[in-house]
Amino acid sequence: MSRPGHQVQLTPKGERWRRAGHPWVYRDDLASVDPACAGQVVQVLSAQKQPLGQAFCNPKSKIVLRWLTDDPSVQVDRDFWQRRLKAAFDYRKRVVGDSTAYRLIHAEADGFPGLVVDKYDSVLSVQSQSLVMEPLLPLINELLTELLKPAAIIYRNDAAARKLEGLPLEKKVAQGTLPEVVEIKEGTRRYTVRPMEGHKTGAYLDQRENRIWARQFARGRVLDAFAYQGGFSLQVSESAKEVLALEDSVQSVEWLKENLALNKIKNVQVERANAFDRLRELEKEGKPFDLIILDPPAFAKSRGEMEGAWRGYRDINLRAMRLLSPGGTLITCSCSHQVSDEIFGEILREAAADSKRRVRFVEQRTQSADHPVLLTHPESKYLKCIALEIDP
Repeated sequence: MSRPGHQVQLTPKGERWRRAGHPWVYRDDLASVDPACAGQVVQVLSAQKQPLGQAFCNPKSKIVLRWLTDDPSVQVDRDFWQRRLKAAFDYRKRVVGDSTAYRLIHAEADGFPGLVVDKYDSVLSVQSQSLVMEPLLPLINELLTELLKPAAIIYRNDAAARKLEGLPLEKKVAQGTLPEVVEIKEGTRRYTVRPMEGHKTGAYLDQRENRIWARQFARGRVLDAFAYQGGFSLQVSESAKEVLALEDSVQSVEWLKENLALNKIKNVQVERANAFDRLRELEKEGKPFDLIILDPPAFAKSRGEMEGAWRGYRDINLRAMRLLSPGGTLITCSCSHQVSDEIFGEILREAAADSKRRVRFVEQRTQSADHPVLLTHPESKYLKCIALEIDP
C-alpha cells in the first residue's frame, strides 16, 4: 500500500472532536472531502491544515472517516496490519482462559475499523461492516491463516449495518472446509455452534463471562427467559434444582435441547414460548423463582424505537421482580446500543417502584473482556448485565 494521496481537512468542531479521541469523524465535521477518496487511506489535516494522522475514507457514509493512526508518516501496509493482529491475539491470550470460542478482533477497539473476527475453535467467522475494510479482506485472511491456521474462514457479512455503507449482504466460505457443527467448550460446559446459521457471527460470545459468573446465584428454581441456545441454562443448571428455559424460535429450541443432551443435563425443562406472554402466565400461577435471567435481543436498534424498547424492558423486568422469591436474584441484560447505562438504570428503577418490592443492586457488568471497550469510543460498550436482589 502506498502513502495517502488524498488529504481531508477538518472543521474546528471536527478537530475538537478528533482530539477528544473518537475514531469516527462525520460528514458535518469536514471542511471538504473528495469523492475519489472512497475506500482509501487519507491524510487528515486540522482546521489550520496541520497533519493529525491517517484515516479510512468513505464519502458515501455518515461516518466519512474511520481513524487508523495519529502518525501521519507510518506506512499502512501488510506489516501495519500484522502488528495490530498480533496485538489483538496477544491480548486474548491474556483474558480468555475458559473457552474455545472468543472474539479475536473487536473493530475500532482493536484498531480494525468496522471489522469483527470471532473464533469458534478452528473456524474463524469474519464480519466486515464498513466499505473501507472490503479491499483488505484477502490480506486479513492471509494474516489470520499465518497466525492461527484455521480449518475454515467464513464471511458472515449479513449485518444490517452494511446497508448503511452501500455494501451487499452475503454469507460464504472464504477458504477451507467448514464443518456443519462446531463444538465449543465454555467453562465446564460444552455447546454447539453452526457458524453460518446462528445469530450474530454464530453465537453470543459477548455474554461468555457473564454466563459463568451467573452460576454463583443459582439455587432452587431458575427461570431463563429468551434462552436462545441455552448458554445461561447450561451454566446455572449445575447449581440449580430445576431450570425452566423459554425460547420462541423452533430452531433455537432444537439447538438448546441438543446442548442439554451434549452435557447430559436432566434438570432443565425447555418450553417453546413467547417470553412476554409466558412471564404474565407465570405471574398468575404464583410459583416464585429463586433466580430469573433476562437476556432478550436488542429492543432498540434506532432512536425511533426507544419508546417501545422502554415499555418492553420495563414490562419484563417488572414481571420478573414480582416472580422472584424473597432473597431471589434477577440477572437482567440489555444489548441495545441506544439504551445507555443511565436509561437502563432508570427503567429498572421504574420497574422496581411498580413492583412494590424492595430491590437491591448487587453488581453491574458489561461484555466479556474479549470485546474490549475503547474509552474514547462509547459505541464499543453496548452490553449491560445487572444483578439485583429482592429484599427478603
